[in-house]
Amino acid sequence: MRKAIKPQLIMALVLLIVCMAVIPSKSVQADAGPHPSMQFIFTSRIKPAPTILSGKLLECQDEACAQIGALPKLGPQRFECQVDTCSSHAYSYAPYHRLEIVFSDGVTRQSNIFTKQAFASNYLVTIQEGSLEVVEKAVGPEIPFLKVGAPTLIDLLATLAFPILEIVLFLVLVKLSTRTGRVNATLDTYYNWLEGSWLLAILAVLVGLRWTQGLVITLVVELLAGMVYVLLKKRSASVILTVILLLNLITQPFLWITISGFSQINPFFLTLFTEVVVWLLEAGGLYYSQRASMRFREALGVSFVLNTASFVVGSLLPI
Repeated sequence: MRKAIKPQLIMALVLLIVCMAVIPSKSVQADAGPHPSMQFIFTSRIKPAPTILSGKLLECQDEACAQIGALPKLGPQRFECQVDTCSSHAYSYAPYHRLEIVFSDGVTRQSNIFTKQAFASNYLVTIQEGSLEVVEKAVGPEIPFLKVGAPTLIDLLATLAFPILEIVLFLVLVKLSTRTGRVNATLDTYYNWLEGSWLLAILAVLVGLRWTQGLVITLVVELLAGMVYVLLKKRSASVILTVILLLNLITQPFLWITISGFSQINPFFLTLFTEVVVWLLEAGGLYYSQRASMRFREALGVSFVLNTASFVVGSLLPI
């Protein structure tokens, strides 16, 4: 009989530290991004290419931009620029948009008037002598190797590896839950599956960062909330935290791909539908893994609290 489950707790803390360390200081996206967003990547026809000093996202109510004003900074609503990229999140956007960017060559350039089709829109911005040309990418999920800009070998590996890891994680979750849910389950009967789950999970998190950084925020929030639940209910920390981890690594990509891939649908109803599906799936996973000691009603409540916590944190962060 194994006396302790400290290895899983240590790995949980290590994973949390790693996740928090890789969170970008200025731009994160939690739980697939509950706010509509814009991402701009710049290329240049000018050599050497000027860098971005500052910028504005101008919002227009009409196609001619007769009524125009900069997107105001309000909570998570903002427009920010780095050296060669800009991004924006908002509660809602105007029908038409225009960029105004100040560059290192001393020129302030404005773009063509453009629209927003996707919930999470991606744009390629071409820097010309005195202007900017903005083109929105086709609506659909953002695949690392097909993203705007020059994809890297890491993007290719992430594109190929993450779907495979998702399938493996699902199979491991089913096997682990089958063992932990038995009435006579002991640590010895599923210890190796716990260890394997965390090793695979850490790999999946590192690969998943190329797909969406929102995964990191969700894991941090829900694992911390799961720790609180474990302490209050005095349940098996290793099993509960492992199941929460695996469930999120499976359901969050589904949530993100659905929202980004079908973003032309009403954002509110699409987000609501996917969140409800994730809530029920995670409740089912929690119940199956603890079916000998947990009622389905309790699993529904735990899943609801965990998902609500990550969604609220994602809504309040300056994303």
